[in-house]
Amino acid sequence: MFKIRTPNINDLQKLSELFKDNPVFAQINKYPINRFGCILQNILPYNLRSLPSIHLAVDGNNILGYVILKSISKPNNSWQIDEVFVLDEIRNKGVGEELLRYVLSVYGGYGIEHFLAEVNAQNTPALSLFHQCGFRRYAKVYFYEKEIDSTVIDTFQGISLHGRDFILRPQTINDLPELEKLEVSSVPPDLRPALGKSKEYFKQKKDSIVVIDKTRNLIIGWAKIEKISDENYLIELLANPGWTYLYEQFLNTIICDYITFPTNKFKVTVKSVDYLTELSDTLKNRGFLPVEIKELLVRTVWQKIKERKAKTAKLGNPSIAPT
Repeated sequence: MFKIRTPNINDLQKLSELFKDNPVFAQINKYPINRFGCILQNILPYNLRSLPSIHLAVDGNNILGYVILKSISKPNNSWQIDEVFVLDEIRNKGVGEELLRYVLSVYGGYGIEHFLAEVNAQNTPALSLFHQCGFRRYAKVYFYEKEIDSTVIDTFQGISLHGRDFILRPQTINDLPELEKLEVSSVPPDLRPALGKSKEYFKQKKDSIVVIDKTRNLIIGWAKIEKISDENYLIELLANPGWTYLYEQFLNTIICDYITFPTNKFKVTVKSVDYLTELSDTLKNRGFLPVEIKELLVRTVWQKIKERKAKTAKLGNPSIAPT
């Protein structure tokens, strides 16, 4: 018999040692103060949490599995399930389902309406688990990849945003309200209640840049550039629906001016969603190939929408988005 609980300091130490490749635990291990931050998360109101929340399935002192989730949009009351993990030797015994149902029940009970998850399209057991818990597919997430030869990088310079009517600069905290509007405008109207991300989401995105239209002084594009290794970069791109024709120039500018390449060849991976058709078409035309596909799944707790009364949260409860 196992139980589900939040981690203590010893649990976090053990998780950091067992799962060194997990980015959440690696971050905890890199900065020990984050261990106290994770413990503090458990007593904070849900709407004030900034770090991922972790829940463990344990049998005595043995960790059987865990679930990690985080807030991605406070106005929409949306949280994302980052990972559900169970040890190989006890899989298919209901531990993963109990972990998932536990957080759906607890967080849904406090007013969280939408739960999102990105699951590899080839991971049939994981997809089955989420479907059993009421998740449904809203979109597909694609990762396009291309190997680029740095010796011919000069050929990209001819189609760049520099020298035109645009300014590219690092993202600042003052950009967050406009980025929230940019994100919402790019999501189909019927998917916005669940998928629209808030300014808090962009606040967590480091090494991001914005594109500003000089004539209107308006942010019309955003990009997140993550260095996976010296030979591999992951890029997220977003353009206002009226400026999607700039995707190619935007991508070229990033490759030329925002990526360092110590070797002759490096890989660029670009994340896209199927409703961003112009971005996907641009990547295909530039020779990028899809190397990974994920299902974007959503579970909505409908009963909480009917029961909502308070607009603000009491201590320990999340704020409630306006109807």
